[in-house]
Amino acid sequence: MKLKSFAILKNNSKPWTGIVAKKIIEFLKKANIKQTNPKSAQIIITIGGDGTLLYYKNFYKKPFLAIGTKKSWLAAATDQNYISYLKRILKKGFFLEKRAMISWFLNSKKMPDCLNELTIRNKEHRIVEFELKIKNKTYKFLGDGVIFSSPTGSSAYAYSCGGKELSPTSSKYEIVPIAPYRRKFKPLVLSKSTKSKLLIKTTCQTDAVVDGQIEYPLKNNTLIYVQLSKKYFEFVKAY
Repeated sequence: MKLKSFAILKNNSKPWTGIVAKKIIEFLKKANIKQTNPKSAQIIITIGGDGTLLYYKNFYKKPFLAIGTKKSWLAAATDQNYISYLKRILKKGFFLEKRAMISWFLNSKKMPDCLNELTIRNKEHRIVEFELKIKNKTYKFLGDGVIFSSPTGSSAYAYSCGGKELSPTSSKYEIVPIAPYRRKFKPLVLSKSTKSKLLIKTTCQTDAVVDGQIEYPLKNNTLIYVQLSKKYFEFVKAY
């Protein structure tokens, strides 16, 4: 695929992102690649950490090229090699790598898809009661929270909580408990077609968090429905 146009979104709280953005604009304009707004662009280039990508993907349904630092897990290029990466794209083109996302409903309302994970967690450091239904089986357990992880997110928070690392391009998702009482619930890997229903029983402040970026407060007896999304997130990758 040949690059024709781009838009840039960056983390303005990090000074280095402005320097990188300026150099990218100069470099691509010399190659006659059009800079435009995110809604019209062929691809969106994010500059910052993984959080920058995870935040902006909620607002634009476009392929993303992430530029971060050595600490960035989702970035295709870093602040040290982004020009050479762009040169590869200009010379050989790029392809789109599709990643499965988590789709979820808060009661009956459709919520933003998650590229990494949907996390249900108590804010007041108190235990929460969960009732999870998968097909004809019900799991009842206590814990600090629950993670519904996509394949991409399985190497992040979910893995740190004892989950299994999945292939980034697989069509499965994972449910991982956060500090389950007496370890009564263990991580589960589910197929794309499997649906989950979670009943949350709590009298404390508990939130649903999308990719660590957007929080939604939950009430007692809230129902959350989860499955893999029919839509995919697309990463821009150089050949």
